[in-house]
Order: sequence, then C-alpha cells, then structure tokens
Amino acid sequence: MLTDEEIKTFLSTQNLILTKVNSNPRPFDQKVTMDNVNTNANLILQITDFNKKSTFTVTEIWKNDITEVYVQIYGKGSVYEKKSEWDKFFAQPINFLTYFRVLRRGERKERSYIYYINNINVLNYIASQSYRSLKFLIFASLEFSKQNKLDFFLNDFFSKETEAAFQDLRNKLKEFIYTNTNITNKNEPSRIYNKIINHIAYHFEKKGNDGGHISEDKIQLEELQYNQKNWHDLNLKKPKNVSREEWHKSYYRNLDEDAGFDICERSAKKKLAERYGQKSEFSGENNANETHHIFMKSEFPKIKYFHENLIRITANEHLVHAHPNGNRRAVDKKFQLELLLAKLNMIKKSIENDDGFYDLKHFIHVINIGLNENMSLSSNYTQVYNFLKSRSEALETSS
Repeated sequence: MLTDEEIKTFLSTQNLILTKVNSNPRPFDQKVTMDNVNTNANLILQITDFNKKSTFTVTEIWKNDITEVYVQIYGKGSVYEKKSEWDKFFAQPINFLTYFRVLRRGERKERSYIYYINNINVLNYIASQSYRSLKFLIFASLEFSKQNKLDFFLNDFFSKETEAAFQDLRNKLKEFIYTNTNITNKNEPSRIYNKIINHIAYHFEKKGNDGGHISEDKIQLEELQYNQKNWHDLNLKKPKNVSREEWHKSYYRNLDEDAGFDICERSAKKKLAERYGQKSEFSGENNANETHHIFMKSEFPKIKYFHENLIRITANEHLVHAHPNGNRRAVDKKFQLELLLAKLNMIKKSIENDDGFYDLKHFIHVINIGLNENMSLSSNYTQVYNFLKSRSEALETSS
C-alpha cells in the first residue's frame, strides 16, 4: 500500500494547471466527496477485475449488478432506476479521478468515453479506506491550489476568517474559474471551489463555506460527506453558544450506538464483515456478527468510520463485556484495552501481508483521540504494544 508521502509525490508530478485548452474543466464537483470517491474506486476495481479488463465506461460502473448490491448502504434505491443523481454520483467522482491522473479518459465509443486505470496503486489507496479517500481529496486540493497559485488567496482567508475575507475569496476563485475554463453559468464555479475550500479548511481546522457564507465554526468531518445536507439543516437549529463539534456530538448521543449513521461508517462495517465473517477478531470464536466501536462514536465521531476503531466480535463479547449490562452508552475500560491489543495484533498481520486493510498510523491516531494521548505517529508495533500493555496493567492495579 502506498504511503501518504508517496501519494503527495504522485500528485506533485502531475500537471494540474487549469486552462481553457484542458478538455476536463471540472476538477471537483458536488458529488466529489470522501465516501463517493471511495465507493467509485472500490467499484472500478471490483468490476474491472470481474470483467478481466482495465477499461470501463461510466455506465458500466453505474448500471452493474455488483454496484446494485454495493450501493444499498446509501439507501437510495436501485441503480437501474432513471435518476439524474445516480448519473452524477458516478460521473463526477470518475471525472475527478481522471483530472488527477488516477484514471485516464480515452476514445469516445458511441455515446460513452472509454476510461483506463492509469495508476492502480493510487486507486487501491483510495479504495482501501474512506479515511484514505479523504486524505487524497485533501492532498489533491492542496496540490491543485499550489499549482494554480490559489494558495495565497486561501491562506489570506484562513488568516482572517471573516465574512468579508470569505466573500473576497469567493470572488477571486469565481474569477479564476471563469478565466481558465469555458464555464459561464453563474452557479457552476461554487460547486467546484466550495469543495477545495472545505477540504483544506478541514485539514487546517479552519472555518469554510456554509451555504455561500463563512461557517460559524471550523468545518466538521460530516460536512465533507455525501449526506452533508442533513448536517446543514441540523446546524441551522444549533444554539449560538454551542460549537458545531459539541452540537454534532450531542446528535450522536441520541442515536443507536450500533447503527451505521453515514456511508463511511456503513462501508467500513461492511468491509469488516466481509473480511472476518462470523469470526471474532478478539477471541477467534465463531458467531461474531457484531461490529463494535472500540471508542464510542457518540464521544468520538471523527473516528467512527476508521477500520482501526471497529472490531468484529460476538454478541456476548459486545453486550456483556464491551458494554456492561448491555448499556450501549457505557464501555468497560479494561475490556476496551483488551480489544485495542487484539486489534493491534490484527493490524500487525495486515501489515505483514501488505494488504492495506489496516494502518498502524491510523491506529495510533485512534488511540490518541480515544485515550487523549499524544503518541508519535512514527511509533512502531512494539512501542504501541508496550504502551497499551502498560496502560492496561496500570488500570488493573488501580482497580
């Protein structure tokens, strides 16, 4: 699996300068979100492998029996239904991946373009986890801004974070789109640059776009996902004296802890179920049909969809040990550390197999957030193991 630095290097070697002579004037669009890009990357890999070829059309990815099963997690009906949203759902992420040279658009055959996989290693990186898909979107936004000399305008806004500075940024980006593309529709530029603004804003923990105005607080993860409109509606009801982060957490506390709220979480749970089936990652026992958040999503929503924060366990392990007395709003701290140690063992196996399913840096990130620690992301397996073992022993001694 490619590293983040290798992804950055890949992007830096591509010509991403937007010009009118470029046949692909839309590097980003409304449906280019971390979950949709991850889903499309997965489907492209599955369908081309099934068809034993590296070429495809948008329609071949869209109207496919593999896709029909996969996108049930979105709850939007059949891909065979005539819906313009499905068209954009597949076309826009594929266009995005083409602009950033992960895919290559070839000749036109009848009414459809033929697409080629240009870099399968990068495509695998994006498909492996929603978090890697998000990182690719952030890295792509940063590199696009740098090559097109937009970073000065963005940094100026981030340094001020005022409505006036935001509107100035919007006007400059709108002028950039009109100057360097053949787009003339007044609504089109914002669909492109809003994605750039908010991905970079999230990366730097800054305010961004919310309905054409500067957001009240820093951009949250949920606002980068396909179902962001739900969050926009929720934010309108937010009390003035409560931050978005706390408001979102309060929303999660009223949800079923075991339910998959968004596509990234549902997708991650689906992948774990496919990988382990009925076998517990903790004990190896059969009848493991539950996927548990090691750190509850109601308290730590930013890591709710990380493979490294989800673990496949039995109902007994889940409702007796992980959640004492079946109380899904509480966790057993001792068992939590046991699950982390079990998860670390699975991560070690994944790294040894180089299958990219887990990432030790992601796991350390999960631990740092869940346990309020500051462990170095460069820590190795032994260091992480010793940290968790020491933490577990200290908890045992204090009880």
